[in-house]
Amino acid sequence: MTAASRTAAGRALAARVAAWLFAPGPPRRLAALRIGLCGILAVRLATGPYLELAAQPAALFRPISFLKLLDAMPPAPVVLTLQVLGVAAAVLAAAGLGTRVALPAAWLAAVPLMAMTSSLGKTAHNDVLLLLALVPLLPAPAGAVWSLDARWRRARPPDPARSGWPVRTAMVVVAGAYFLSGLAKLFHAGPAWAFGGNLRWVLYAASDGAVEPNQLALFVADRPALAVALATGTLLLELGVPVVLWRPRLAPLVVLAVAGLHLGIWLTMGLVYWPMAATAAVVLLDWDALAARRGP
Repeated sequence: MTAASRTAAGRALAARVAAWLFAPGPPRRLAALRIGLCGILAVRLATGPYLELAAQPAALFRPISFLKLLDAMPPAPVVLTLQVLGVAAAVLAAAGLGTRVALPAAWLAAVPLMAMTSSLGKTAHNDVLLLLALVPLLPAPAGAVWSLDARWRRARPPDPARSGWPVRTAMVVVAGAYFLSGLAKLFHAGPAWAFGGNLRWVLYAASDGAVEPNQLALFVADRPALAVALATGTLLLELGVPVVLWRPRLAPLVVLAVAGLHLGIWLTMGLVYWPMAATAAVVLLDWDALAARRGP
């Protein structure tokens, strides 16, 4: 293939991707993303350990990104103010009241709070996917339908031409996050991540670090073939999540598998990643189509 033909093929592929990404979409599916993601955000902000983190000694402060501008965790009054404002704004955005202001306000309040959880020497991944999935909704007409704004005629009429790209962009974000997680495993450890003893030792360590031995973790770790099968399935699932971009009908199976993955991580390692599973479900499932099936 010549350089000219490769350039032409690349341009054709980019045109096809752009046509798919910016194709019109149902405004109700965009509204479903707003309701679901803002609901998750409200719960996370209301239940997060932010006030506890604010009391951490400065010696334990190990910030990343923009929190490096501070010498310690934000003070408790600032944290409480952000938490209250964030929860209120997220609830308003979920209800679709003043969406254009409430949604960005909730996101802006959440960013520094959730960054606090990654400022103790270890990056916390629980909320990263949620924050990233919300970004395409910030400039979008997410309150055009299924909202108090629409009921009270505060929102513009639904425009399918402006409702498709935020949904598909959020889908790319979610699918890409899982795919890159699997790709990172291959880059750093290769196939040995699945076929070696990596998962077994992780499960042994998780059980040893618990107050009481985790019998489920030990059950898997004591059976090398089972551990390899689960590790291989995890890797294939993470690499395969982007299939929903081409075959949307597979989304329910993929979402169910992702939920099973995070449930297994919680049961065996005690790591709570339900916001990731919930974000994947909200973004990847076509809630507009599911609502249509249920009828009026």
